Amino acid sequence: MLIESQIADCGGDMRETQLWLPTYAALCTLLLAFFVVLYSLAEHPRKDHSQALLRKQVLEIQARVFSDIRAFIAQNGMEAGMDAVLEDVSITLRVSEGTLFAPGTEHFLPAGLKTLNQLKDLFVVQRQQTIHIRSYTDDAPMPSGARFRNDWELSALRAAHILRHLLAQGIEPGRLSATGFGMLEPLFPNTTEENRAKNRRVEFVLELRLGKE
Repeated sequence: MLIESQIADCGGDMRETQLWLPTYAALCTLLLAFFVVLYSLAEHPRKDHSQALLRKQVLEIQARVFSDIRAFIAQNGMEAGMDAVLEDVSITLRVSEGTLFAPGTEHFLPAGLKTLNQLKDLFVVQRQQTIHIRSYTDDAPMPSGARFRNDWELSALRAAHILRHLLAQGIEPGRLSATGFGMLEPLFPNTTEENRAKNRRVEFVLELRLGKE
């Protein structure tokens, strides 16, 4: 009888243990979830702070590069056919079509080759920048009998010619890309010949390559 009583007591203890185990497990789960939330809340501000700090550093670098580029343009007397714009973390060099190409063709003018060689010297110094070559036209249709079916072909071939020239001058391939945009993204409405001339341009968009000296 004593043994049976002890067994019965043990059974009761086990049943009581089984009753509080689910509650304990649920509490542990809640505590784990609570610590995960706390960790994530502590981690996100650090990431946001790091990203904000990195962006601030990039902005400061690009501001200095932009200042150097403006000085370069002035020192080389290139203001008439070229402009530079700082847009967020990108620097855009805009060169008029008439500075680089014979009208309606992809052939470089002598003055255009000189301009490209001067830009090459700039790009060699600013080797931490990628160079996106973007060629644009106005909205005037191609004349009858023209070599190109449309402005897309002309702008694409011009961009490719510039890229090949810079490659031949020693600019690393990984820094270069080229795109022809045709009449897209005009700077001004194509309502006057003056505006159309401003829209016919080549842009060199410079962006910082992080980790490059």
